[in-house]
Amino acid sequence: MKKIIQYILIILIYFCSNLIKGQFYVPEAPKKIYPVQDYAGVLSKKKIERLNQKLISYSKITSTEILVLIIQDLHGEDPNLLASQWGEKWRIGKLHKNNGIIILLSIRDRKISIQNGYGIEPYITDFLTIKILKTIKPLLKNNFYYQAIDHSTQEIFKILKNKYKYQKKQNHQIFYTWNLLTKISIFLILFFLFFLKKKTDTSLLNTLFITNFLFRNRNHSHDHDDDDNFDGFGGGGNFGGGGGSSNW
Repeated sequence: MKKIIQYILIILIYFCSNLIKGQFYVPEAPKKIYPVQDYAGVLSKKKIERLNQKLISYSKITSTEILVLIIQDLHGEDPNLLASQWGEKWRIGKLHKNNGIIILLSIRDRKISIQNGYGIEPYITDFLTIKILKTIKPLLKNNFYYQAIDHSTQEIFKILKNKYKYQKKQNHQIFYTWNLLTKISIFLILFFLFFLKKKTDTSLLNTLFITNFLFRNRNHSHDHDDDDNFDGFGGGGNFGGGGGSSNW
C-alpha cells in the first residue's frame, strides 16, 4: 500500500513539475509601452533606442503598432499562442483597427513568431509572414538579433506600403495648415508692433529676435518629435492567430 502511495506521489510531482514548466506568465503592461521589450538583454541601449524611434515614427504615420518581444525561454509554450496572448493582454494596435503586430523571439529555444492583428491579416498573409521569417533565418543563426529585427520590420513596411495613404496625407495637410496659421499670426503681431506702436529700432530688433526664436523652436520641435507626445502603444488587440513561427 505504501509503495502504491509513493508511486502516485511521484506521478503527481512529475505532472505538476511539467505543468509549472509549461506556463509562461505574460507580465502586466507598463504604463507606457515602447515598441521594443528586451527581457533577454541581447540588444544594446543604442540599438533599442534606434528601433524604438523607427517603430514610433512608423506608428505615427500609419497608426500600425509593431511590438518586439525578446525573452530567454518559452517554458514549453507555443510561440504563436504566447505572442497572440501577449498582444491581446497589452492591447497592441489601435481601437477598432486592430492593426497590431507582435514579433516574439525566444533566445534559448531559438524560435521566432510573428503574429498579426485582425486588421493586418488581409495584407500580411500567413504565406508572407513565413517568407519574412525565411529571409531573416541566416541572421538569427549568427546571433545578429538587431539586424534580423530591423530587416523584418523593413519587410513589413514594404508589404503595408500605401495601405494608410489617406491618413498620411490628412496628417500632412493638418501640419501644413497649422504652420501657415502660425506664420500669419506672427506677421500680424509684427505689423501691429512696428506700424502702430512705432517703437524704437531696439524694440524692432527685439521683435525680430523673438520671431526668429519662435520659428527656430517651431522647426526644431518638428524635426525631433519622434519620441515627443508619444503616449505608448495599446488600445486595440484582437489577434486571431494569423502569422507564423520558425526555428533558427
